[in-house]
Amino acid sequence: MRTATSLIMCCGLLAACGAQTAPAGNVGAANAAAPANVAEPSNQAAAQGNAASAARHETVNGVFAGWEMGDYLWARIDVPAREPVRAMVEGDAYSLFLEANRGRPVTVEITTGMMNIPEAGGETEIARITAARNAAGTAEAWLAALPAAERRALQTRFEGNALSGNAR
Repeated sequence: MRTATSLIMCCGLLAACGAQTAPAGNVGAANAAAPANVAEPSNQAAAQGNAASAARHETVNGVFAGWEMGDYLWARIDVPAREPVRAMVEGDAYSLFLEANRGRPVTVEITTGMMNIPEAGGETEIARITAARNAAGTAEAWLAALPAAERRALQTRFEGNALSGNAR
């Protein structure tokens, strides 16, 4: 029951933020060459200007360490010489991409801003992953090329790890 409640709360927060899954149809743009240490910005980041005020953007290079479950689901990126970065994940492409890259180097774009979350008492600072990539390419390009059977298996693994209370 706790898992279902947590999942519903997480989905509700993402819906309240206007989050959408990353577009899979724009493969040409997703396959465009990008520097290895820079994540592609999300289209949703610009569209959510009314949902977050005074947003800060940061590109983070680190190792995806896993998931942490509190009131919501957080991705944990271990970064050399600083505290781990914890951020909510925006969209299926990023959740599945990070799960597939557990324990491996990734580059993520973090957008941090104030958001109105009534369950948390109003305005709260939230860090969100709005883009992700590794040395092979972007999360969107990876997901577009992923066979359906592998996607289903990875979704099951993600749900068994992150959403079942077995985070980390």
